[in-house]
Amino acid sequence: MKIAVFFPGYGSQYVGMCKDVYDENRIVQEYFEEASNCLNINFVKLCFASSETELASMANAYTSVFLTSSALYGLLKQEGITPSLVAGYNIGEYSSLLAANSITFPDGLYLLNKLANFYQELLATVDVRMIHVRNVDTHVLTTLCEHASRADDRAVIASYNSPREHMVSGSKVVIEYVQQRIIDIDGGATAADMPLEFGLHSPLMEPVARNLKIYLEKVDFKNVQIPWLSGIDGRIILHGEEIKQRVIQQIITPIHFQQVLQAEHDYDVLVAMGPGNQLTQLISAYYPEKKCVVINKAADIELLKNMIQTL
Repeated sequence: MKIAVFFPGYGSQYVGMCKDVYDENRIVQEYFEEASNCLNINFVKLCFASSETELASMANAYTSVFLTSSALYGLLKQEGITPSLVAGYNIGEYSSLLAANSITFPDGLYLLNKLANFYQELLATVDVRMIHVRNVDTHVLTTLCEHASRADDRAVIASYNSPREHMVSGSKVVIEYVQQRIIDIDGGATAADMPLEFGLHSPLMEPVARNLKIYLEKVDFKNVQIPWLSGIDGRIILHGEEIKQRVIQQIITPIHFQQVLQAEHDYDVLVAMGPGNQLTQLISAYYPEKKCVVINKAADIELLKNMIQTL
């Protein structure tokens, strides 16, 4: 039985996430306590009793998604379920590295908090936008972005979700032009605005990567105990030093989630570990024939255990 576990990124957060497992499981409560102590934030209040707007802010969402995904994974481990492979989407890579035993829980919180701070500083100095593009082929979108870009104002694909679904980021004026051109395309093409918290995943993020690299040097990235898939090319990476370099690369280069999914073709069960269902939709669309489970509550873990026993 081969199980692959995916961890979600920004946008999966919602008020009340992980509440039922928190109420009933001491191990989950311990994760919340440790996170609150590490960052001096009341994560119980933030995750269960704040507003969607407050939770969605970059500094809050990055660490809260990491916390809840990690706590749910801790509950999964407690039930004796160990995956054969782990991967993360966007900031979900930090949760996947914790699952692979490459970084510690406090280090993940520390790095994501720094990442949010540096990214917010960058956004105060640039005029950028992001759009979520559907029903446009990769080569068509690539060509459109190249033709629209100029020396200092560019649009790039920030995430390759599927052959016809992408995120595009870049200078506001260029993104506006690309968005209008996409709307004019026949075939149901759409280009909806995306929150910048998702991450530009382009050379525009160089200052963020440069600042975070200083703090990455303070973190001991260990060789993984569970094979880890890199989000930038879908390759299995085992060694800590290479993982550290890829954490930086992921900030300034596109996410290639198609390649991550392609690497899962031999796995029996695909698990989306953490809040929300956006990641599950991507996985199920790519592998409609495979067993796909989302873990948001204790009952989901029981479902997974029964599935494993049946298979």
